Amino acid sequence: MKNIMFIWAGLLFSIGIALFAQTPAEADAMARDAVRRLEAALSGNAVAPVGSQNTPVPQAQVSRGGRQPNWVNDPYNAYSRNYFIAAVGSAASRDQAEARAFAALAAIFGQSIKSEFTTATMYTEAVNRGVVNVSNVTDIREQISIAASMDKLIGAQIGNVWDSRRGTVYAVAFMDKAKTISIYSDLILINNRNIELLTSMSNAQKNTFDGYARFKLAAEIAGINDNYAAVVSYAGGSITSLNLKSPDSFNLEAAEIIRNITVTVRVTNDRANRIQDAFAGVLSSQGLRTRGNNPLYTLDVRLNESEVTFPGNNHVFCRIEVSANLIENATGVSLFPFSFNERAGHSTYANAQTAAFAGAEKIIMDRYSAALRDYLTSLIPIN
Repeated sequence: MKNIMFIWAGLLFSIGIALFAQTPAEADAMARDAVRRLEAALSGNAVAPVGSQNTPVPQAQVSRGGRQPNWVNDPYNAYSRNYFIAAVGSAASRDQAEARAFAALAAIFGQSIKSEFTTATMYTEAVNRGVVNVSNVTDIREQISIAASMDKLIGAQIGNVWDSRRGTVYAVAFMDKAKTISIYSDLILINNRNIELLTSMSNAQKNTFDGYARFKLAAEIAGINDNYAAVVSYAGGSITSLNLKSPDSFNLEAAEIIRNITVTVRVTNDRANRIQDAFAGVLSSQGLRTRGNNPLYTLDVRLNESEVTFPGNNHVFCRIEVSANLIENATGVSLFPFSFNERAGHSTYANAQTAAFAGAEKIIMDRYSAALRDYLTSLIPIN
């Protein structure tokens, strides 16, 4: 892999101006510059400014047999702690040893990262859909998406490899500290701009499911930035000028948005409002209003009830079919469909009907509650 060189002076200048950016235009310009630097770094085309001192990367040594190298027990015998972060992995094959070395390197950062690693599935999907803009280069966009989960560290590479010829192979994974600081600082700048774009909207736009999705995605990106900031700090960089925002602030705002959204419940062929009350209860449990003026959304529920008999069976059965659609009133679009059927039997149809409705209520409270929670969790902004 081609090594990329960076200098502290250029890095501190480019990051330092973030402290003074006030306008959206300035933030946008910084994000564009960060994207250009990142694309150059990840494509291997970054060039150190004139007069800079390149990081002295040792020539990788691949050997078999002989005396065990000193770096096996301490990778910093080969890769100076002043310039690199390094870890050793070992296994029966070279591929496995390299994979374990990368994992050991990631674990170093994991010890200093406060929050749990996010799976970043929402972020990845948002990048793929173009909701979050990180790069126009497909390969680099994929690298950034993978890096968001912290499962694979950008800039990490394999150095020395030693096959002991006794069934064990050792490998070193390392990262250039200056390069790491530069890359992860630029990722934060890019993410900051995306957070700003996601959360800048009118109150009318904000208090919708799309507004909720925007703030939830902003919270996830802020959490990713926390992890990136931990990497920058561990590598010796400063995060004071990176304008980091708390994920909690966006999650709290998202919760407030949900409380401002009204969904009216409309049920056809209900029985003593039992189905309506069950759906309304689930919506309320998720923080949504079910009463209010000019609701933006309607839960349109269609209920069909029928009597069913079976030859040779003394019981009569009541079958209930329920179809519920969460509809955006302005467009008529169905956002979240849900359906089920329930059947109950008894010696009389009245008792069978009562049992069937009771079963339907339980399905709504259990299955619809879980499905609605998953829907809200997985919401992606429209654009």
